[in-house]
Amino acid sequence: MLLLFVGALFAVSSPVIDLEKISINIPAGENEEATSTPELKEVEEEPVQDLKTEIESLKKSVKEISESVILEPTPTPPPAPPAVKSEEIYAKGLQASLNIFCYDKTEGVYIMGSGAIIHPSGYVLTNAHLATHFTEAGTECVLRRGSPAKNFANAKVVWIPDQTKKIADGEIPMNDAAILKITSMTDGSAVGNLEYFKIDPFYLIKEGERLYSLNYPTEFLGAETALRDANLVFSLGTVEKIVTIDEETSTAEGIYLKGELSAQHGSSGGIFLDLQNGNVVGLFVGLTEGATTADRKQFMFMSSYLERIMVEDKGIGLSAFLASSP
Repeated sequence: MLLLFVGALFAVSSPVIDLEKISINIPAGENEEATSTPELKEVEEEPVQDLKTEIESLKKSVKEISESVILEPTPTPPPAPPAVKSEEIYAKGLQASLNIFCYDKTEGVYIMGSGAIIHPSGYVLTNAHLATHFTEAGTECVLRRGSPAKNFANAKVVWIPDQTKKIADGEIPMNDAAILKITSMTDGSAVGNLEYFKIDPFYLIKEGERLYSLNYPTEFLGAETALRDANLVFSLGTVEKIVTIDEETSTAEGIYLKGELSAQHGSSGGIFLDLQNGNVVGLFVGLTEGATTADRKQFMFMSSYLERIMVEDKGIGLSAFLASSP
């Protein structure tokens, strides 16, 4: 297991007819005497010719019947839906991807990360290590969106699972996922129905597959620039390795992706989408060491694992949990 670092904290058949064989018995003449060598009577040509004609007619009929049989065609599977266009994803991202911005007044540091709206009522998926700041005294948090990000909404925590166990004795919790609920808009307007990304909890990711990602990396910006110009980054990453993060080796929970522009602090809590439907299939959790983004690897939890965490913690899946209006 590669050493991972939290990527959020940034201080700054046709029918067949068988024809029977026909044998022709030619009887002896009635007034002929029996001899040791019987005299055969000459067979007239006309009856035999008629029989041949009848057989040919039957063969023709069989052929016509065969050619008239309509065979049912093999059903053709419906074509796959067209791949979602990248410009559509980015346009939705400007509305449903979020920059999480917190200020710890006690320490005098800014904390930045990412998240995404996953339900029209305003439920937001992010990391637990980010969501905990919403519960800390002396820390103020706000959700921002757009590019550059501007203040958008206030939120509260509605779900954080147990954070005790860590991945490979590192700093990342095995259950580093959380859900926030938008409580009000910063401009005073009603929350209403919001643009959102749907989670696919049963998506099977394959090695070599490419995925979209949406997040707000801020590591290389500097404090003042990050405050003013935190921009939404939309990139395309390649799945490099599928891994397990617990003792159950028969299941996989995590994914390593090759380093892209998004392999920065501040991207944690961002989402990964499949190219076919644009659904959420993963949550950005952390990254490996590296001087540049190309030297790093991004680490994400599969959406199927997020579903598992919710079931183990609440006894119901993500969809049922959100429908319960927590």
